Amino acid sequence: MKKLVNFLVVITISLFTLTSCYGVSIDSTEEAVFTYQPWIWGHGSIESVPGVTGRSWCWLSTKVDKFEIIPVKHQVDIEDLISNDNTPLDFHTVIITKLNKGKSPILLQNYGKDWFNINIYNQYCKMVRDYVSQESPFDLMSNREVLNKIDHNILNKMRSYIDSLSKESELPITIENVVIGRAIPNKKQLEEMNETARQVQAKQTENRRAEAQEAREKAERARARADRAYMDELNLNPQDFISLKWIETIAAKKGANIDVMVGNNSSPTSMWNIRR
Repeated sequence: MKKLVNFLVVITISLFTLTSCYGVSIDSTEEAVFTYQPWIWGHGSIESVPGVTGRSWCWLSTKVDKFEIIPVKHQVDIEDLISNDNTPLDFHTVIITKLNKGKSPILLQNYGKDWFNINIYNQYCKMVRDYVSQESPFDLMSNREVLNKIDHNILNKMRSYIDSLSKESELPITIENVVIGRAIPNKKQLEEMNETARQVQAKQTENRRAEAQEAREKAERARARADRAYMDELNLNPQDFISLKWIETIAAKKGANIDVMVGNNSSPTSMWNIRR
């Protein structure tokens, strides 16, 4: 009887243990932070050593938060930033952060799971806005040198900002890179630019058409002067010149044959065959 009781106790404890625990899989790119919470009363506590690659078991009451320990790309779209001439522009920006290895418990303890949105996002947007306001729309849309300078300045400013936060409470984050990218005109501005481009194109087309007409007029005048000089040289009147041009035109056609009468119409003295 005693053995049976002991067996039942072991089974009960085993079942309780199995049903009170769960497994956590941790990838090689992650760290897991375990927050132990009491079943009934008391305060929870964060395990100071993070869980690493593999599978860990914990009580059902334990909360698990995972953090990436590889560089993380945060894409931040900022609209209607004002350049130095009050032109509103949109930007698709990227800021890359990296959690210092083994520091995920400190990050969770000091700044929480949503540390980026709470402590980084607004300051980052403000820095982008400040630097954009110092440059022209042309440079912000096409000058890579200016954009690289902005990237470099904001990167250094953000690193200094992280250092200032860590003086009060450690923020174990490294700012790896900042990429502002080229400015994009907002919808209204883009429509205005397209309309301006259309007008410029129409003006250029009109100018080219006028230039072609002017060139053609000059060519016609030059040809007329040449024809006049030809008539004077051969002592031709306008009717004779027109007849000559008609003969030249017909003769130039493939297979054409022209007989020319020499003399007056009533009694021609001879007949010439142009082909022969």
